[in-house]
Amino acid sequence: MELKYTNEIITNPDGIDCHVLDVSSLDFSNAREGRKKKTTIVMRAIDNECINTYNSMGLVESTYIAKDGEAIFYNGDTDMYVPRDENGVAISFQNISEHGYDIVGDLFQFNGRSAIKVRSNNIAKLLPEVIVIPTCIKDKWGKGSHQFLFEGATLKKDILTGKISGIDKEAFDETWEIFKNEKRL
Repeated sequence: MELKYTNEIITNPDGIDCHVLDVSSLDFSNAREGRKKKTTIVMRAIDNECINTYNSMGLVESTYIAKDGEAIFYNGDTDMYVPRDENGVAISFQNISEHGYDIVGDLFQFNGRSAIKVRSNNIAKLLPEVIVIPTCIKDKWGKGSHQFLFEGATLKKDILTGKISGIDKEAFDETWEIFKNEKRL
């Protein structure tokens, strides 16, 4: 699949020029379906906490300053993020189950704060490994809050919300599953 880009370039925090993806031109009609296969630790954010997500090459994929009570998804020290909608509004730790996540187990302490384990019940359309050049999804989580993707990344479109985002290759390989024969397992 050949992706379309705008003429704009945005430099990521590591100084890499990334081409802005024309998200409106994406075609998910022949995409595969899948979902996250692993549980994820979700921590309650502390006010003004800086959350950096890194890709498998150690480059910054996104940066966000969290507000008290927001939900920080933790897949490892370099794979943390705060899910937000297109207006930049973050999911609250208190309301995590209202956003497509099943709570797995009881509340516990993790890194000195309240945490729970969740499993996503959201299904997504997936375009595996379509990113071949440094790419930016502009304003992914609100004005000026971009997602940066690099070679091997997958694009996904949430079936319920229609939201489009990307997944680093290593994170995708470790945490996602594609349904076999389009059968939901």
